[in-house]
Amino acid sequence: MNPTTLSPLSGHAVLTLLLQLALLLALARTLAEAMRRMGQPAVIGELLAGILIGPTVLGHYAPGAFAALFPQDAAQFHLLEVVSMLGMVLLLLLTGLETDLRIMRAMGRAAVLTSAGGLLVNLAAGATLGFALPDAYLVAPETRPIFAAFLATALAITAMPVIGKILIDLNLIRRNVGIVTLSAGVIDDTIGWLLLSVIAGLAGAGSFSLRGLLLTLAELVAFLVVMRHVVYPITRRALHFVNERVRLAGSDVTLILVITFSSAAATEAIGIHAVFGAFVAGLMIRQVPRVRSESLHMLETFVLSALSPIFFAFVGLKVDLWALGGFALPALVIGVAMTGKLVGCYSGARLGGMSHWEGVALGFGMNARGAMELIVAMIGLSLGLLTQQMYSTIVLVAVVTSFLAPLLLRTVVSRLPMSEEERRRMAGEPRVRLLPAKQPRILVPTAGGGNAMGAFALAAALVVHRQGGLTALYVERRERQGLVRRWLGRGRKDLAGQGLDQHLESVAARLGDERKRLHVRRVASDDAASAILAEAGRDYDLLMIGAASQHLAGHSTISEVMAGKKLPAIIVRSFDDESPERFRRILVPVEGSVFSIYAADFAFAYARSVGAEVTLLHVVNETRVVSGSLAIPESRKRRAVSHERQTALAARIREDYGALAEHHEISFGVRILASGDPSSTIIEESSTHQYDLLVLGAENKVLAQPLFFGQGTAAIVERAGCTTAVVVPSNSPTRTD
Repeated sequence: MNPTTLSPLSGHAVLTLLLQLALLLALARTLAEAMRRMGQPAVIGELLAGILIGPTVLGHYAPGAFAALFPQDAAQFHLLEVVSMLGMVLLLLLTGLETDLRIMRAMGRAAVLTSAGGLLVNLAAGATLGFALPDAYLVAPETRPIFAAFLATALAITAMPVIGKILIDLNLIRRNVGIVTLSAGVIDDTIGWLLLSVIAGLAGAGSFSLRGLLLTLAELVAFLVVMRHVVYPITRRALHFVNERVRLAGSDVTLILVITFSSAAATEAIGIHAVFGAFVAGLMIRQVPRVRSESLHMLETFVLSALSPIFFAFVGLKVDLWALGGFALPALVIGVAMTGKLVGCYSGARLGGMSHWEGVALGFGMNARGAMELIVAMIGLSLGLLTQQMYSTIVLVAVVTSFLAPLLLRTVVSRLPMSEEERRRMAGEPRVRLLPAKQPRILVPTAGGGNAMGAFALAAALVVHRQGGLTALYVERRERQGLVRRWLGRGRKDLAGQGLDQHLESVAARLGDERKRLHVRRVASDDAASAILAEAGRDYDLLMIGAASQHLAGHSTISEVMAGKKLPAIIVRSFDDESPERFRRILVPVEGSVFSIYAADFAFAYARSVGAEVTLLHVVNETRVVSGSLAIPESRKRRAVSHERQTALAARIREDYGALAEHHEISFGVRILASGDPSSTIIEESSTHQYDLLVLGAENKVLAQPLFFGQGTAAIVERAGCTTAVVVPSNSPTRTD
C-alpha cells in the first residue's frame, strides 16, 4: 500500500496520546521522588503511578474518567504501547552499559557460586511451581512446559539497577558483599536474558520443539558472534570517526541509538525478544574505549527522566489487582521466589568462602527484582504466556521484593565483618578526575619552542604509561590578505615553527618504542586560537599548552584558547629550553580547594607514570586583619610551624589526599610552612633545587580580560625556580562520585 494513501492519525488520537503521556510522566516522577525520599527505589513510585490511574484504582472507582482518558480502542492503546516499548528497549541499553563483566574477576569464585546457587534453586522451585499450578492460572494447558520454564526464569532473574542503587544507599558498593552481589547479578541477568530469549523463541511455535530450541540457540550464538567479531570492531571505528570528524551535536548518541535499534531488530527478527538485542548492544558499547561519558550521561538522563517512567507507569497501567481473586497466589509465588534466592545465594556464598552474615546479606540483596521483573512480566503478557492474574502476581513479586530487599539488608549491615583490604577499598575513587584511567588522548599545540617541549615531556610519559595517544598540532599562521596577493603567493607566513621537524623528532624520541602513539597535524589558519579550539573539539581528553608566564595575565592566543575550551587544560612554562626526560621531584601547593585536588590528581598520575616523588606543600597564611579591611602580613618570610600544629595539618592533608594517592598507587610527602605572603613562599620553596616540577591548580577567573588566574598564580609562574604546570579543569568542572 502506498503510504500517501493511508489515513493520517486523527487529531483526537494525537490529543489523547499527549494527555496520556503528560499524566503518566508527571505522576510517575512525583511518586518516584516520594519513594526516593522514603529510601525506596524510584521504580516503585513509577509503577504505582500506573496502578493508581489504571484499572486497579481509577478504573475501579471512576470508570467513566478512566474510559475517557484510556479509551478501549486497540489503535489508541498501541500508540502508547510503542512509546512504552522504546522506553523498555533503551532501559535495557542502559542496563548493558552499566554492566561491567570485569568486576567478576575481583571475587570470581564467590560470585559464581552465589549466582549458581540462586539460579539453580529458583529455577527448580519456579519450574516445580509452574507444573503444580492448576490449569485455571494458565492461558492454555498445552503450553504448560513453556509456562513453567518462563515462571522459573522470572523467579530466578535479578535487577541490577535496583541492586546497585540499594548498595550505594547502604554504602556497601565497595564492600566484599557489594562486589559479590554485583558480580552475581551480572551472571544472573546474563543467563536470565539468555533463557528468556530462548523461551520467547519457543513461545512463537506454541509448543516445545527440540529442533526449534536448537535452531533458536544456533541463531542466538550466531548473533553474539557477529556482534563480537563484526559489529564491535565496526562500532569502535565508527565512534572514533564520529567523535573526530562529525561536528553535529550528539552525533555519537545518534550512532549508539542506531546500533541499539538495529541490534534489537536483529534479535526480534530471529525470534528473540528485542530487549535482549538492546542489552547486548549496551554490553558491547561499554567496551568501546572512546565513548564519551557526557554523551552517555545525556542519554541516561533522557531515558531515566522521560521514557523509562512512562514504561513503568504503562506496566502498572496494565495491572488489575481486583483480578487476583485473593492474595493466596501472590503470597505463594512471592514466598517461593524470596526463599529460593535466600537459600540458594546463602549456600553458594558459604561454599565460596563468605561468612554467615555475608551469606545472609547476599540472599537479601539478590532478592531485589525491580525493573527486570517488570520487563519479564510485560514480555510474558505480550507472548501470551501469562493470564492477567499471573501477570499481576509477577508484578507484585517485583514490587514486594524491591521494597523488602533494602529493609532486610539494613538489619544485617552492622553485623558484616570488615577486613583491612575492605577498609582501603572503601576510600573509593577520587571525587575528581582529570584524565581517564586508560587510553587518554592529549593534544599539544606547538610552534617548536621550549615551553611546548616541557608540555610534551609531561604528556609523553602519561601517554606511554596509559597506552594513549599524543597529537602535536602546528598552526601555520597567515595574515589576512587580499585575494590578489594570495593568488600571487605573496602572503607572509609566520616565522614561528622554523626547525619544527627537529622539534617533532625530539618529541618522538621521548616516546621511545611507543613513537607510533605520536600523531602530527599541520593546519593553516588566519586565527591560531580558532584552529586550536577546532582541533580540541575533536576526541581529546586533555589540552596541554606551552606558554610564557606573561600569557597567564593578559590578552593572548592562549587566553582565547582557555576562554573557549571545553576540556581540561594544563599550561606549562619550562624553566629552561631543554626539559628533562622525566621530572623526578614534584611540588604541589594545596589549600583544600577542588582546584588543588585536580593539581594533585595530575601530579599523582604523572608520578605513577615515571616513578617520581610528590610533596604536597601547605602554606599557612598568617596575614592578620586590622582596621576592618586592611590586611597586614605578620611576616613575609617563611618559617616552620609548631610541631603540634604541623602534625595536625599534615594529618588532615593526608586524610584529604590519601584516597587520591592510593588510587594512583603512590605515596607522598607533606611540608607545612607559615608566611604572610604564601606566593613568595611557594616561589622560594620551588627555587631550593629540591624540585624540578611545580604543579598549581587554578581557576580561570573571568574578569575584565579573557584569561586571569590571579596575580598570585601569575607571579608564581613567572618567578618559580623550576618548570611549572598550571592545571585548569574544564570550564564547567564536575565531580564524579
